[in-house]
Amino acid sequence: MNISLDRVLVPEAKSLVETLLRLAVGAPAPDDLTVSGWDSIQDRAATIINELKSSHNGRSQKRSREDEPLPSTKRLKSNGGDSETPPAEHDPPLFTLNALSVSSPIRKKVNITVHRSSIRLTNPATQNEEHPPIPLAALQRAFLLSTRGKSKPHWTVALMASDVPAPTGKAAEALKTASVPQLVFGLDATLTANFTTTSYDDSGATKTEPYTKGSASLPALRSFLSRIPISTLEPSTTIFRSAAAPSGDGVAGVEAYRGAKQGTLWFLHEGVLWDGKPCEFFALEHLAPAARNEQTYDGVRTLSATGRTCSVILRRIGGGPAKKPTNGHQKGEDHGDEESDDEAEGEDIDFGMVDGREQETIGRWIKSHRHLFGKSPQSSPSPIAGSTVVDPKGKGKAKAEDPRNEDTEDEEDSDFTMDSSDEESSDDSDDSNALGSGAGEGEGSDDEEEGDASDDMTDDEVEELDPAHHPLLRPGAMPRMSRAAVDAVVGMVEQDLMGGARRGMQADDESEEEDELED
Repeated sequence: MNISLDRVLVPEAKSLVETLLRLAVGAPAPDDLTVSGWDSIQDRAATIINELKSSHNGRSQKRSREDEPLPSTKRLKSNGGDSETPPAEHDPPLFTLNALSVSSPIRKKVNITVHRSSIRLTNPATQNEEHPPIPLAALQRAFLLSTRGKSKPHWTVALMASDVPAPTGKAAEALKTASVPQLVFGLDATLTANFTTTSYDDSGATKTEPYTKGSASLPALRSFLSRIPISTLEPSTTIFRSAAAPSGDGVAGVEAYRGAKQGTLWFLHEGVLWDGKPCEFFALEHLAPAARNEQTYDGVRTLSATGRTCSVILRRIGGGPAKKPTNGHQKGEDHGDEESDDEAEGEDIDFGMVDGREQETIGRWIKSHRHLFGKSPQSSPSPIAGSTVVDPKGKGKAKAEDPRNEDTEDEEDSDFTMDSSDEESSDDSDDSNALGSGAGEGEGSDDEEEGDASDDMTDDEVEELDPAHHPLLRPGAMPRMSRAAVDAVVGMVEQDLMGGARRGMQADDESEEEDELED
């Protein structure tokens, strides 16, 4: 080093650089330099160097290790919304589920702790936070579900901040504040290993409750959900029971596919839940009601082409993210009619590959809940089965009936039933035909000519049927048949009918020939 310094530096500069290097690395002072307080100067220089190093590391763009906490920029973005969480020292813990595997928002085994204002995910070993805190005030839905597709009974807990999943990609970057993610985790119904929970009192003292292998995990999950300031929704087979599920206690949902993703549609009293990744909830007040002057309910409907499988189509009219105004919809302009039309039209979401046997059970659920489609829960409370309600006529109390026990016949079936006037007219026509049967051949020929004329008129004036009153004419109600297949079937029927007539005529000709021979 001295050789290189001798080449590029003059003697005075060489002495200065050597002194600075000794000062920076903690070496003793040069022999030819007499300075008082060398040690204190070295300490001050070390402090300045450390400050420069820390500031440089703060601006580093290198990817952090997986076991390190998330960068501060993401934390500030998550906490910059309306539901900002306080620091950990001002947010005391309440209850902890220790060492559980989480599937969302991260896929890792963490401690899930409910604090006074947030839910925090921490590393079981280092106690470092693995994800920004989730504010309790932002949560809107909590579900406790029986996991399907598992070889053993399993529970799934889903906490959602909104009914519609948060946008991702460029749509998420366009938002000023980051949305709160969903928290989804599960636990075996019968524990396969030892498990513990921790509760905290006001003084900060902890109490650990052990759950041994083979015990039920549901009490621990209910203790966790009891600390969440929202009600927990659970599917019930009294509301919906799958027709394709194996025998047993029953399942309150149907298996379906949303695109290529498999999941379960859970039919609850409050709406329909899709437990795929990510979860999405269709509340009754956000499902499209029946259109004006129509009896069809487009909020939930099924469609099947073969009857073996069907599709469940849900139409959402609210509860989703706000849409940006399109060109021409400037602020201050009146577009109330167009907005109402868009809201009434809604967005159709298709769930396919549902077992065809589920159509009847889904139809019963629709019939018992369709009066709540598009209505807020406060404006239209639904009576509970078996309860008593006040008679609107003021003559005491009337018992509310369970709508699921009603007949599931569609309103369109009334178009195919005969009323009393039709029956009377048919009886009169039968009597008139009986009286006219004894008339002469001339009258009979006149009647035949009139009948032929009326047939010709009806053939020329064929009335087109309205699909709204004929369910078999609706799209997908009947499998499509080619023109050639229809012609083949018609030809077979005509051949059978005409063949019988020819055989009868041949038998008459043979009998006449025998009579002539006898004569």
